[in-house]
Amino acid sequence: MEVIIYTYVFMLGLIFGSFFNVVGIRVPQKESLMGRSHCNKCDHKIRWFELIPVLGYILIGGKCTKCKTPISIKYPLMELLTGTLFLVSYIILKDNMVEYVLVVSFISLMTIITVSDLYYKIVPDTILLIFLPIILTLRIASNMMPWYEGIIGGIIAFGFMYLVALYGKVRFKTLALGGGDVKIYFLVGIFLGYNVVFLSLFFAALSGIVVSIFIRNRKDKYIPFVPFIYFGSMIAYFFGNQIIEWYISLFL
Repeated sequence: MEVIIYTYVFMLGLIFGSFFNVVGIRVPQKESLMGRSHCNKCDHKIRWFELIPVLGYILIGGKCTKCKTPISIKYPLMELLTGTLFLVSYIILKDNMVEYVLVVSFISLMTIITVSDLYYKIVPDTILLIFLPIILTLRIASNMMPWYEGIIGGIIAFGFMYLVALYGKVRFKTLALGGGDVKIYFLVGIFLGYNVVFLSLFFAALSGIVVSIFIRNRKDKYIPFVPFIYFGSMIAYFFGNQIIEWYISLFL
């Protein structure tokens, strides 16, 4: 029975991941979410079997069936990521459905804005405003941590990121952080709480530095930071307390 449930959760994650791709691409362009997906080059309407998460991409060989324009691998990767995180979160939190819904909501938020950042280098305020009350309400309702830890975490994280952005603007006369990254950390702080929110930033920065080393010679110097925030936040959520305990044990 568990295998059936796990399969269902994973498939549900794949389907939602496909939808989040659409949201992340269309919302920044102020396009309707109701229209059929189409090829950006030849406007070919995507057929039903091409919309099957991951499998559809494989069936068409990663190319538009009409004009043969390559379709970004980002689509199936985001679907797989969402499905995997939905499943892993369920396996860990299946006895606490409120916390699970909170984690799924956060995964949904981060998947959507990751897509937007990858494609357009922006984080839509609309998406953040939609998810803010959802994540805040669920954090208060969940018993995983005292509700005020999330509030404090959000305020501290936002304040710290704002100061970093302000320092970069004053010191280097350029934006050290995008405004979207600063706003995101208010929600990240609410989600994680003040205990581990800075671990999220640490792993986001570390992974960003590692990736930037490997792609430093490319023409486009812009590196979207939201995917690294996503990665750092998931690491901090699932392993943050263990990492802190391990670090403290080194000195005791």
